[in-house]
Amino acid sequence: MLRKIHLDFYLKNFVDFCRQRYDKNLIAIGIYGSYAWGYFDKEKSDYDVFLIFNSKIKNETEFLSKKFPRISINYFCDLDELSELIFDGHWTLYITLLKSARMLFYFDKYKIFLKRLKKIDFVKNLKNFDRIKWKAKFDREQIQKGNGYSWAKYAMPALRSRLQLLTYIRHRKLIWNLNKIIKLNKNLLTLEEREFLIQLNKSVRERKDDDYNKERAIKILDKVSKEILSFSSTF
Repeated sequence: MLRKIHLDFYLKNFVDFCRQRYDKNLIAIGIYGSYAWGYFDKEKSDYDVFLIFNSKIKNETEFLSKKFPRISINYFCDLDELSELIFDGHWTLYITLLKSARMLFYFDKYKIFLKRLKKIDFVKNLKNFDRIKWKAKFDREQIQKGNGYSWAKYAMPALRSRLQLLTYIRHRKLIWNLNKIIKLNKNLLTLEEREFLIQLNKSVRERKDDDYNKERAIKILDKVSKEILSFSSTF
């Protein structure tokens, strides 16, 4: 479940600095996004990381971002805060920690936390379904106002996340792979929509400046979100 990844020189300096600064209060540093998934651009990409602590600590994301400008810190919290975020409706955080994150550094306490998390049903423990609805609305607005590659780069993870959540609700399966979740939801998506998602994912990973079809992306997002909402009474 916990998978380490090779650290380049920049990441190694960042990890070494954090371990020295936070000492034993720091229990994990993880990474996801392009570096973890194999399409990192050395010139353009940021490092999407999270830092997890034993006990509550003053947030230093701004300080660390100034010292390491290419580091994008998405979570800087202790284990209690992490749990609260997840069960307040942060589906993407839940599946990222369990399925796609790679570890730069961790102690056994974080490993134990993930084992417990894996046994907890996200839907049954969900405290705030309104956040799921809010996120769908927010994603739609972000896609609508984006341009060119920027909106496509945002849209692809948003679409994948919606399909992952729907797959979990329908089948209680925690799946990251896009092709697998498309297959499991093929009764909802047309052939054209399935092919569009696969092509959009390929283009985004390769940073192609394609003529992206924003309207189709929004239509799929709305369709999947509507299907998720139809299950709201069971949450």
